Parts: sequence; C-alpha cells; structure tokens
Amino acid sequence: MLHLDKTKVDFLVTSSMIPEVETFIREGQPKIAGIAQKLAQQKIGRVYFVGCGSSKAVGGAAKYLIDKYSMLVSNVYTGWEFVDHTPRALDASTAVVVISHSGTTEEVVQSLRKANQAGAVTISVVNKKEGNPLGDEAQFVIDYNAHAMWECHLLALYFLALQWIREVQPSEEVERILADIPKLPGVLAGHIDSFEAKALKLAESVSSWKGFYTVAAGPLVSLAYKEGVITNMEFMWGHGAVIESGEFRHGPLEIVEPGVPFVFLVGTDASRHITERALRFVQKYKGEHIVFDYQELSGGLHPDLAPMVMFVPLEWFSYYFAVARDHNPDDRRYYGVVEY
Repeated sequence: MLHLDKTKVDFLVTSSMIPEVETFIREGQPKIAGIAQKLAQQKIGRVYFVGCGSSKAVGGAAKYLIDKYSMLVSNVYTGWEFVDHTPRALDASTAVVVISHSGTTEEVVQSLRKANQAGAVTISVVNKKEGNPLGDEAQFVIDYNAHAMWECHLLALYFLALQWIREVQPSEEVERILADIPKLPGVLAGHIDSFEAKALKLAESVSSWKGFYTVAAGPLVSLAYKEGVITNMEFMWGHGAVIESGEFRHGPLEIVEPGVPFVFLVGTDASRHITERALRFVQKYKGEHIVFDYQELSGGLHPDLAPMVMFVPLEWFSYYFAVARDHNPDDRRYYGVVEY
C-alpha cells in the first residue's frame, strides 16, 4: 500500500468540507432563491443543464428533482452535445445552467455563448465569480468559493431546482427536502470522522480489483456516475461503468460470475427494491460486491439527499482503493499533461 500524507492530497476535500458547506447553505440559498423567483416571474418553463464529468452528473441530479416534483421541462447535456446538437427549443423561454468548477471548460464556455446568442436565460455555477468566462458572461452567477466541488455543485442545483419548484408548484415533499438541508453538515461530519477506518478495510479487501461496475437507481445515479466512472477512471485508474438498477436484467446480468466486481449504492427512495433485486442476483451467483446503503448512512435525512450524504463514505473508499493499489489519486498521465 502506498503511504501518503493525506493533508497534501488534493483529491481529498474532507478537511475543508464542513465549513464550506455551512457557508454555502447560509449564504448561497438566499441568492439562489432570488434567481429562482426571477425564473418564475419570467415564466421560464424549460431548463437545460450543461456540464462535463461530475458537473454533468450534478445536472442529472437536478433533472431528477425537476422531473419528479414539477411540470417544468428539463434535460442534461455534455458540453459538446449541446454545442454540436443544440436543441431546437432553445430560446428566450429557456434557462441554460452551465456548470464548471474552473469556469473555463472549453465546451461549456461555448455552450454558454450559444445560449446567450439564442436569448436564453443563462446561469453559471462556478467556483470564482471573476476571471473566467462563466463568471463574466452568464446573466446570473452562482459562485461557491470552495474546494468541496461535488457538495457545492449539488447544493447549488438542489437550491435552484427546489426553490424554483417552490415558486411554480409548491409541495410538502419539496419543503421536507429543504428543511433537511441545514442538517447536512452534521451528518457529513459524522461520516468524515467515522467512515475512514471502514473504508480502509473495505479497500484492502478488494485491492486486487482492476475496477468495478457501480449499480444504482433514482437519486443515486448521479453519484454512481461521479464515483463509478469519473473518480474510478480519472483518480483511481480503474476500469469502471455505471449500470442503472432497472437495466441490470437487460444485459448486464450475463456477466455475473465469481471474480466480477460490483459496487451497489442502495437508496431509501421508491427505487430501493430494484437495486436490492440486482444485489440479490449478484449474491446468488457469487459476483464480488460491496454495498453502500443509505438506510445505514442517511442520519435521518430525506431520501433525495442521498447523493450528498453518501459522497463522503464513497470518497473515503475511493481514496483508499487507490492507495491500496499503490496509486496516488492526484497523479495524471494524460489529463492536463498532454494535448487532447
């Protein structure tokens, strides 16, 4: 196992996460509520989320909320997909939310400019408000000034989606989610303190894995993509793919056999049954597997907050999965090193 000084590993954001999340909840929510109010006043009825990597994944989380709790129309695009296959419906009745930590991602910048040219309402989610195209060129800017990118991206889009729904189609369920968000820092802090040792033990037990298939449904699909593909491939140099639980029967089940590795993210939402069904199949036919169960990790928070809460246990596991295989998750061979 590789021995690293965790305080010098950029991959880990656990040390600064709690104050950053607390600050963004306190200062970001009122600002985002104002943006949502303006979207409702302008009768915007359609929204496109544009991002790459984990930024695309958080767009999927926002789409999940909007589709589940409102009649608003939403979709998610990679940057190049939006640029090369721009939706015909893009116009002044559309909001386009572009997401990039740096604010300089090439195809996301081009998407923003295309949306501005079409007269859409543009909103950027970016770390710094100044010194980058997303901060300089969007009509509304949601800046979070933090290292805990995943949590702040999710909070920004959850607040935007839920506050917008609150304006146009109020519901008790949306109010319950919003009421639970201020409790999030306490639950995250508990996992930062308590899950590290368990993650180390889990990672050591599967250090022979070359990667894994991540299985999830409902609100956890976004986190499955972030951890099972982006983190697995970029940071751990593992082979990875995401399987939606409802699709497990339709093809993926044929690869189940001893030695084939799976990571299951099991939620407490309505789709729990179908993820459990896939898990039982893997157990029956001796596939190797690890389970992260929101029922054990939720701290009593709403089922739809699972992508935020379960990030910390998965981040600990990802870190130790890398170092157990003698890999520093900060190392890169290609990304930002060679021309692409």
